[in-house]
Amino acid sequence: MHPRVRKLFGTVRGVVEGNFLGSVWLTQDNGAWREGTPGRWGLALRALRLRSNMKQEDAASRLKVSQSYISRLENGVIEPSCEITTRLRELLCNPVHRPLVDQLRTIVRHAPHSVALLALRDGTVRVIEASARYRQAGPPFEAYVPDMETADPLGQAVSDIVREVLACGAFAGDVACVEQVWQAPVDGERRCFHSVQTPVFTGAEWLVHSATASISPETYNAFLGRNGGPERVHDFRAARAE
Repeated sequence: MHPRVRKLFGTVRGVVEGNFLGSVWLTQDNGAWREGTPGRWGLALRALRLRSNMKQEDAASRLKVSQSYISRLENGVIEPSCEITTRLRELLCNPVHRPLVDQLRTIVRHAPHSVALLALRDGTVRVIEASARYRQAGPPFEAYVPDMETADPLGQAVSDIVREVLACGAFAGDVACVEQVWQAPVDGERRCFHSVQTPVFTGAEWLVHSATASISPETYNAFLGRNGGPERVHDFRAARAE
């Protein structure tokens, strides 16, 4: 979008979840960034430190200021000078410090397979990003669009999957991943699918990377026989052993 306006949230968590320029109004015009909301540089810097496990002393060294300056900046006591603002912009815009959620969205959006990124928001599992193949695969995937509630249009099979993902603690990082096989009617016939749900921590919340592929009835039955049911939960010890 050109010019591009980015507005993020007014809390530290909101900044961590948002883009790498933090809770600052920034307008990009011909590559030049202009700040529009005073008092937000400190919040953006704190969010960067939280998701990067960066200490105030480290930030001070990078910005060539004192640790006390960082503390006052983050607490809104002072505003950065033009020189410090330039250094802050360079630090915050460095791709190394881009939030993981932005990178995950890109990975999912451009994946050639049926992939989605799920988030637990206000007690509801939502798809916050999906690949083109995931959206265009037809039932039961066609309802998986960004920010749409997964339970409403997808039918009982997908509702069961969502419930199992919640029950096993995937949105709390309690498991390494969950494999599931399931069936759903597609174009008048019952088709089989294999899904893998993998928790990923962004620094602000747990998301679930969900990948699905169509499988043959033989593969479906083999999974049931091998695992004693349609689901296999991998813990971290088993994942390391594998």
